[in-house]
Amino acid sequence: MNTTRLVAAEVLKVRTTRAWWLFTGGFAVVSAWAGALGWASGNSTLHPSLPDYPAGPGRNAVLAQAAAARTASGAASLAASMMTSGQFLLVLITVLLGVHVATSEYSARTMTSTFLVEPRRSRVVLAKMITCGLFGAAFWAITTVLDGVATPFFLAAEHLPASAVSSPVVVRAVLMGLLAFLLWGLFGLGLGAVLRNQVIAVVAAIAIYAGGFLVVELIIHLLYDAFRASWLLSLAVLAPAQASNVMITAGQAYPHAPPWWAGGLVLAGYGVTLAVAGAMSIRRSDIL
Repeated sequence: MNTTRLVAAEVLKVRTTRAWWLFTGGFAVVSAWAGALGWASGNSTLHPSLPDYPAGPGRNAVLAQAAAARTASGAASLAASMMTSGQFLLVLITVLLGVHVATSEYSARTMTSTFLVEPRRSRVVLAKMITCGLFGAAFWAITTVLDGVATPFFLAAEHLPASAVSSPVVVRAVLMGLLAFLLWGLFGLGLGAVLRNQVIAVVAAIAIYAGGFLVVELIIHLLYDAFRASWLLSLAVLAPAQASNVMITAGQAYPHAPPWWAGGLVLAGYGVTLAVAGAMSIRRSDIL
């Protein structure tokens, strides 16, 4: 069987399960919520509630931030933030979809049938990788289109230049968003292939995504408190979720954050490593 037919079969396997409706429904809800949250966040930046800030350095900093947001570079940063709003949660759905692609056949015990149809396991692995990439790209396209509709309306409502949407900062953030969706899909696929058990893999994916972020932050701040070396704070990018955040954020994602390309390299390292480990696991495993 050629690769195209294998990919079509993998897509059909996903679309004909109940989990598919959970993925699409969850993605739709989170996308809508993220769009509204992005609009509210941008509005809060431009129109801070001054009664919440007593007179002094705090209020001055907020006013300076609001003024900076109305400059050309500030408008571009706001547009980039809105064009990638919600991706911190949306990529988690892509991770879980990757886990589902890898583990569903082990759960349903249909992997034997798949390998009988296509004994060359490398082709099966490649088809699963392409499938995760296609769904990741589709999810990215959907959220980008939705954000692309809302962002110009926001800029117009706030009397900010419409050209901010097409600025290099925004284009880079959007393209890095696509890369993030693709890498997280591979991350989930590799993790599921290594662990095989669907429940364990889902729990592990969520733990790595959310828990890994918290654990890395805790360790780094403990090290910083002990050694007071500011460069230690930049190592928060080693958490996969933070790496994803760094690569799509215009400017610094957090104090002492490394440049966007560092986040891309870290996430690519995790995604490719797990994908290779998963591929080796599938190729060497006994047929189930």
